[in-house]
Amino acid sequence: MEKIIQTELGPLTVNITRKRMKNLYLRVLPPDGTLQISAPNRVGDLEIEQFVLSRLDWIARQREKVTSRKSVHFTDGETLPYFGTNLTLRLRPVTGRTKVEQTGGMLILSIRADADTAARKHAVDGWYRRELNAVAEAMLPACERTVGKRASELRIRDMKTRWGTCNIKSGAVTINLRLAEKPPECLRYVLTHELCHLHEAGHGERFWKRMDAYYPDWKRIRKLLRTKE
Repeated sequence: MEKIIQTELGPLTVNITRKRMKNLYLRVLPPDGTLQISAPNRVGDLEIEQFVLSRLDWIARQREKVTSRKSVHFTDGETLPYFGTNLTLRLRPVTGRTKVEQTGGMLILSIRADADTAARKHAVDGWYRRELNAVAEAMLPACERTVGKRASELRIRDMKTRWGTCNIKSGAVTINLRLAEKPPECLRYVLTHELCHLHEAGHGERFWKRMDAYYPDWKRIRKLLRTKE
């Protein structure tokens, strides 16, 4: 089992996890900007501290992004993102089964009157998942033809720090549920990116040359994905 150690590094509190790995990784996690370090077992505390302190400006920018995102409560009349557009959420109290359906520019959530924020979010996320799966399944074959590799399976997860992952052994591609909130070009970028890992496991020069060939506009899309809500 991985052991997480919380420590003070200069002005920062950092959660450190040591693993069998090659490189140090630093993540700034939503919603409160928690710092997470994944470190190789061989790396000493001093090297970790120097690594973190050398990235103070980057940490500040990332914290500003993750902590300033709009808080969503899933209340009546609230605006929800949907593939780059916006839908107005409308709540309809019911005593029966929860149901979510889109009607024009509205998203109708039929749910019991006493449902809390978590229950409303769960229902909407279920709808997002179905919508994203349909769009991704339709888009994937074209991406596979472009890259020349096929995914063995397409999965959807609500991930905190990544837009997608690829298991290079099994060929399974996992995409972030929140891509249902982004323009479709973001989904195409992530699918192309993850399929490229079936050619190149890492993010070396050869990987990015493939991205240049398969999706020449990838830099703009990556910037769009990094734009705060």
